[in-house]
Amino acid sequence: MNNVKKSVSLPLVMSCLLSACGGSSNSTTAVDRSLETDQELNLEFRAISFGENIDCEQALLGYGPDGGHKIGINDLRFFISNIKLFNEADEEIAVVLDENEFQYQDAAGSVALIDLTNNSEGSCATGTLASSEGTARTNSVIKGSVANEAVSRISFDVGVPQSVMKSVITNHSLEDAPSPLGELHWSWANGYRHFVANFTVEDAAGEVGEGYVHIGSRGCGGTGPLALADKAQCDLINSPMVSLGGFVPSLNQVTVNIDALLQGLSMTRIIKSTEPPFDVLGEGPGVSCHSSGTQADCEVLFDNVGLDLETGTANSDANQVFGYQ
Repeated sequence: MNNVKKSVSLPLVMSCLLSACGGSSNSTTAVDRSLETDQELNLEFRAISFGENIDCEQALLGYGPDGGHKIGINDLRFFISNIKLFNEADEEIAVVLDENEFQYQDAAGSVALIDLTNNSEGSCATGTLASSEGTARTNSVIKGSVANEAVSRISFDVGVPQSVMKSVITNHSLEDAPSPLGELHWSWANGYRHFVANFTVEDAAGEVGEGYVHIGSRGCGGTGPLALADKAQCDLINSPMVSLGGFVPSLNQVTVNIDALLQGLSMTRIIKSTEPPFDVLGEGPGVSCHSSGTQADCEVLFDNVGLDLETGTANSDANQVFGYQ
C-alpha cells in the first residue's frame, strides 16, 4: 500500500507500551503538507500494570480479589478511531493522518490498529494459550501531522467505526480485506472485536488458567446476510470512548492500565470440555468475556471501560482503563 496522507478531522498515532514488542514496524514517506506550520504527530501508547511498564517476559502480580493471582500478557490489540485534538480554548485542531498498513482510510471513515504484543516472546508466544491468536507484527504508533498549535486535550474511540465495518465487510472477503482490517473480527462478516486482551492466569495455589477479554459489537447480523447488510449500525456498538484533559502529545503517552481493566474480577471461570456438548468440567482460575450479557465477567469489565452492557453505549468519564503518563 502506498504511504500517503489524507486530510481528515481526526488524528491517529501511538507507540508500544509493552517494551518486548519492539518499535513500530510501519513507516511513512515525506509528502507535501497543507500548512508549512504543520508539525509531526506521534501519539504513543504503552501498557502498564499498577503504574509500571510491562512486557511479554513479565509475570504481573497483585491480581484477583486478594491480590494473590498473577497474569502474563499474551495478546493486546485494539482499534482506535475518531481521534480529535483540542487546543487550550477547547477548539478542535486540524490534523492530517498518514495511511499505511496499520492506518486505514476510505470514504466511510478512518481506523488504526494498535498491537502491543508479538507472538514469539515469553507469555506472548504462540501456543501459550489454547486460543493464542497474536501476530508477529507489532504497531504502537499512529502517525500524522497537526497544525502548529498547543494541544491540551485528546479524545478517541476504541473500535472500528460502524460505517467502516459496514463498508469493509460489504465490499471485501477475509482474503482481500484491507490491512489492518483482516484481523480481530468475531468471524469474517459477523462484525469486529474492538479490544482484545488475552493472558495467562495463575492463582496463589499455583493452578494455571487463561483469560480472554474480547470487547466488540454485537447484534450486527451475519446469520445469512452480512453484518450490517440491512442496518446502519449494530444493536450493541460496544466501542469505549476516551477523553484525556491536559494531554500533550509531545510530552505524554496514552496508557492502557491492565490492573484497571481487570479490577473487581473474581479471576475464576467455568471450565468446559472442548467437544460438544461442551460439558462443564469445573472451575479454575481465569477470565472470560466475549461481550455477552450472560457472562458475569463482562458486567465488571464493561463498567471498567465505561460501557453499558445492556445498551452498548459508552461514557468516557467512566472509562478507567485508558489514561496517560
